Amino acid sequence: MNDPDAGSSARFSRRTLLAGAALLPVLAACAPMPPGATAGTPSGTRTPTLAPGANGLGPVVRGTLNSQAMQAPADWLIYYPPDTVEGDPLPVAIVMHGLGASIADLDANHYSQALYDTVIHHGTPRFALAAINGGSLFWQKSGSRDAGALVADEFVAELARHGLMTSRLALTGWSMGGWGALRLASNELHGKLKAIAPLSAPCYATFDAIPETGWMTRAQFDRNNFYNHPERLTDLPIFLACGKQDAFYPGNVSFAKKLRKTPGVGPLVTDFGRGAHTPQYWTSVAPAQLHFLGQHLAD
Repeated sequence: MNDPDAGSSARFSRRTLLAGAALLPVLAACAPMPPGATAGTPSGTRTPTLAPGANGLGPVVRGTLNSQAMQAPADWLIYYPPDTVEGDPLPVAIVMHGLGASIADLDANHYSQALYDTVIHHGTPRFALAAINGGSLFWQKSGSRDAGALVADEFVAELARHGLMTSRLALTGWSMGGWGALRLASNELHGKLKAIAPLSAPCYATFDAIPETGWMTRAQFDRNNFYNHPERLTDLPIFLACGKQDAFYPGNVSFAKKLRKTPGVGPLVTDFGRGAHTPQYWTSVAPAQLHFLGQHLAD
């Protein structure tokens, strides 16, 4: 099969890009009570030994950062894994939302349940997930506001203040957030990450190859594009995923080929199965995505 290239002329509408307003919608149901859990312990009896995860989902911490980079307050959250408490020194993966989305989408799509599932049911080493509202700037500088600095400088420092191990840091995100993960790994956070997992990211060699303009200027694209600098992603585990029915698929396949040809890049894991630029596709790759991050954060 011939791999498509980054210059595909497939049309991609802004409406479709905005449809990426939810990352990894996973099981909405609360976690079932695992074996060994009890509803309560009668007075005077011995406290039973609880099975892993018996205490349910991990803690959730929320706050607001007065961002100088964004010149506005930015709400953030931290999801801790099961059987941990706030302040535990854990590795952390920052989740960057897509265009038109916010950290509210992580709540709406039960991201804390996804973290529970990967730790308890798939044996993934424990790590925290964190997210911050980044607006619509593609996680980079636009005018006097800088969503890249928001993450690389301000939010990483905030996570460290909460006791998380920012020396063991990963990035993930969908659509606009996938672009942000690749761009930050190539620039502000180059050499400071344990892994990245971009989902359905726009990957194009040139501005003229973009299916639709309007969400970024040519100057912004040229200044921030990671595609032609794969050497900036060496010695970094990468999980690159995009559905075959996604208009971004040709560029992702070509970018993966470019990465594989670059000495020192990887390890690279790709997931190019059936799926479009939709929450259903991100659901299908969630277990592999989170397990990949957790394994490399623990290395």
